[in-house]
Amino acid sequence: MPDRAVTTDAPPAPTDAGPPPPATEPARRRLPLVRRLVLSAWFWPTAFAALAVGWRLGSPEMWHDELVTVDVATRSTGQILGMLANVDAVHGTYYLFMHGWTTLFGTGPAVVRLPSAVAMVLATACVALVGRRVFDQTAGIAAGFVFALVPTVTRFGQETRSYAFVVLAAAAATLFLLRALQRPGWLRWAAYVLAVAGIGLVNVVALTLLLGHGVAVLIHCWRERRWWSVAWFALAAAGVGIAAPVILRGMKQAGRQISWIPDSAPWTVWEQAFGSVLLAAAITALAVVGVLTHLRRDAAARTAAAAVIAALPLPVILLASTGDINYFFSKYLLFLLPAWAVLAGAGVAAVRRAPLVAVGLVALAALSVPGQLALRGEYSHGWYTYPQARAFKPLSYSEAARVIEAGYQPGDGLVAGGPWWWMHEPGVRYYLPADVSPRNVFQQQSAAQRNELFGADCATPARCLRDEPRLWVLLPTVTDAPLTGLPKKQSAALAQRYDVVRVTHVTGLTVALLQRRG
Repeated sequence: MPDRAVTTDAPPAPTDAGPPPPATEPARRRLPLVRRLVLSAWFWPTAFAALAVGWRLGSPEMWHDELVTVDVATRSTGQILGMLANVDAVHGTYYLFMHGWTTLFGTGPAVVRLPSAVAMVLATACVALVGRRVFDQTAGIAAGFVFALVPTVTRFGQETRSYAFVVLAAAAATLFLLRALQRPGWLRWAAYVLAVAGIGLVNVVALTLLLGHGVAVLIHCWRERRWWSVAWFALAAAGVGIAAPVILRGMKQAGRQISWIPDSAPWTVWEQAFGSVLLAAAITALAVVGVLTHLRRDAAARTAAAAVIAALPLPVILLASTGDINYFFSKYLLFLLPAWAVLAGAGVAAVRRAPLVAVGLVALAALSVPGQLALRGEYSHGWYTYPQARAFKPLSYSEAARVIEAGYQPGDGLVAGGPWWWMHEPGVRYYLPADVSPRNVFQQQSAAQRNELFGADCATPARCLRDEPRLWVLLPTVTDAPLTGLPKKQSAALAQRYDVVRVTHVTGLTVALLQRRG
């Protein structure tokens, strides 16, 4: 596909105003570089994305999925590999990366979210460059801004999970494919292979993007009347083989991991993928405008290819979701946002006048404000169903940790009741200082010891108590009768030896203090 980018580093036209002022040789070398940078399609959208993603990066409360990442990443490499054999193989590459990251930089909220922020900022640059190659400079700039304005882009750019890396891999794969088709070479196809492997290593569902890529290659070959690019693409798509072990293991674990995903109306899922009802409608409409306006120009073949890349995975994922497992899930569709932003950018740029393009982007920014604010709130990270109602109430691990820290005494123990997937014990421990570490009195094996996401409790709770003078009971619910929220055997063992002396309610959690009798 030819590169239609506007050259930005051409020398200025001669004038009669006399010779230019003298400049040093380093200055002559710097000015063209700065000029090219500032006038490039990717620079301003990427700078805006960096500001948007970085805003309040460490402020929202860590939530269940993020706490799973931190818990797994802080295990040994052997423990991580042992767990991947049982569960979460599809996130294995990300966990191993985060293991190295947390070893070097720690586990603070902003620190563990920073890799996702960088990935989403780089994805913005890829989107702008794809828009420039498929359409033109203005469309590329508009596409980058459209992408950065989507609330879920900045939201998952602040998530300690692999979704931002999926988006980056998908955007980079499309960019590398366009470059390889425009000017083939083994290095360019090798870059595409690595991007495809990256997609497979972090999200199997996103591999449906290759279907659109394949059709785009056929369109390009038909237009150029040269078919050898099909062979190159077939070899490059074999990059999926690099991720084959992860894909095969993930398929075996799918029934356990994602069978819980409920069926939802496709448009509802689409709104959740954007994090905004109005913005989802606006970007979809602008994408249609972008396709229709450019199909009538010399970019018809490239436009058709871009439309196929954006749209083809959707019916395929829907068809695959007709079985027992639903893959049509908002977080699994994020990899399509770059392609739709490219088409929407072309729709914005269809007005052809810079002031009108700016007005269009400002209007999109206004539509994004409610979603941006909602997804930056204190408990926003657990609201993955936005703009629909929350799937569950928020939990404040940090508030519970402050309660325990304020009243902690050496020798205190801990009892965590309720389903493990609320991650209330790891969440509270995450926010506790290192010198406040009460023993989980009923835990026989930790999650790391079991090569699992959750630990195992004692079969006979009374035998696991060690005469702790006080116990903290932590429950992922609000109740004034904390012992009733525990398994019967644990509740009976505690009732025989302890009295409830204090019950504190925080957001979504109950923290109770038990005192040993006598």
